[in-house]
This record gives sequence, structure tokens and C-alpha cells, in this order.
Amino acid sequence: MSTVGERVLQETSAGTILSENVLHPEPSPKSSKPRTRREPERESNGLECREAAEPVCPGKRSEAEVSVLFAGPVSRDGCCRLVCEIVKHVLYQRQQMPLPYEQLPFFTRRANEAVMLDDRPASLSDRKKYQRALSDLDEVFQNLEAVFGLTVVPRVHILLGGSVVRPKELYEVNMERVALGHREKSLETLSCIRKLFHTLFVEDVLNELRSLPLMNMLLLVEGHRDSGIQWFRPKLNYRVPERCKKLVISLSCSPGSCSPTGEQTNHSDSSDYIWFQAPIIIKGFYA
Repeated sequence: MSTVGERVLQETSAGTILSENVLHPEPSPKSSKPRTRREPERESNGLECREAAEPVCPGKRSEAEVSVLFAGPVSRDGCCRLVCEIVKHVLYQRQQMPLPYEQLPFFTRRANEAVMLDDRPASLSDRKKYQRALSDLDEVFQNLEAVFGLTVVPRVHILLGGSVVRPKELYEVNMERVALGHREKSLETLSCIRKLFHTLFVEDVLNELRSLPLMNMLLLVEGHRDSGIQWFRPKLNYRVPERCKKLVISLSCSPGSCSPTGEQTNHSDSSDYIWFQAPIIIKGFYA
């Protein structure tokens, strides 16, 4: 009996210990260390994470330059024509006009005919847009020609934006290295224009820029302070904007070409040259 009782007692105590171990298990050595959550591995594709990329400074200036080299001297009238063609090109390529400048007279006449046939507000609005753009540009070009007849013009600035202080885009026509000559002894203006646009189309810098909304165009020229310029207004406090996209169209002549008139657009005394602003603002418009 004692043997049987001891056996029962041993089985009972073993069952009790087993149940306690099941209910209250002892911590194992492996489970004593705290578990850490394993993060998924990132794929290594040779590119840095977007969050780690260097931020772009909003005030950083983006600048590009296009050089146009002429084979000989250029007359003052030729320089003026080049500037006018660049103004037309910028307005059309930057979506500030629905069509090129040369087509404005035709569409103005067609808008006048549409008004005569159908006196609708839309036709009247189109006619006013075409007429205003054509008349404003013609007035600017006529007075710009007068400026080139009075003084040497080293630089011209074409600004797209709300003001001269913070424009969106700046186009500089730099003529400091142009050798000026008489009309008879200079290159033909048409050949210079073809050379200019061939370079612009090959470089294709304007098409790489983002599209712009309708904006104002402001024109500034640099000339001698005592040249007698009247229509353009002096802008003594003008400083070249830095917080904008800038494209410099640098015009120059080949080293072998000298200036028959002895004039160079590169002014030696910069204190005598100031900026003049056109009083007319060219407003972009849709058709």
C-alpha cells in the first residue's frame, strides 16, 4: 500500500509541477533580450532618397548664354533690327502673343471685318487686343530706333513679369563686343538676322523653359546719360535682377573685323551710361 501511495503521491506532485510550469513558464535565455522590430530593407538603385536630396534655394538664379558671332562689323540700324527681332521672338515663344508679330496686321484686318459683319463682344475684344499689341510694339520699335541713332547701346534688357524689381524672366541682349560700322561697310542686316535665328534655333534654349501665364513685358536700354533720349525714361535706381531666370544673347564680331567708325559698344566709363525704360508696357494676351 505504501508503495502504491508513494507512487500516487509522486504522480500527483509531478502533475502539479507540470501544471505550474505550463501556467507560469520560466523565461528562457533567448527571450530575455527585448525584441526589436526589423525594418524592411530599401532597394539600392543608385539614387538617393528624395527626402535626403539637397533642397533647391528659391532665390537661386538660373542663367544661360547664347553667343552669336558675326563675320564683320554691324551698323547701328542693324543692331536695332536685331533687338526688335529678339523682342518679337521672345513674346511669341514665351506664349505672350497667340501668333508672330508679322501676322498681327493680317489678323487685325480680319478682326475689323468680323466686327463689321457681326457686332459681337468677342469680335470687339479680339480687335482691341490685336490693335493694341500692334500699335504698342510699333511705337516701341520706332522710339528704339531713335535711341540707337543718338547713342551707343551696350545692353538691352527684356523683362517678363510684374515689375523691374522681381521679374520672372530676364533676356539680355549684350552688344558690348560688337564692332560698329557705317551702313555701306557693314554686314547686311538680313544676313545678321538669319545668323541670329539660326543660332537660337540650334541652341533651342527658349523651348526648354516652362510655359508662362500672361505677363507684362518691360523694355530697358543702356545708353549715355547726355545723349538726349526723351521718350525712354531714365531709370537711375535700376539694378539687374538676380532672383529670376536669365538668358544672355551675346552678340559679337570676329576678332579680325575692326570698327570703321572707331565706335565700340563696349563703354569704357560705365558711370556715363545709365538705364532707360520704355514708358509702354506690352501686355500678353490670348486670341
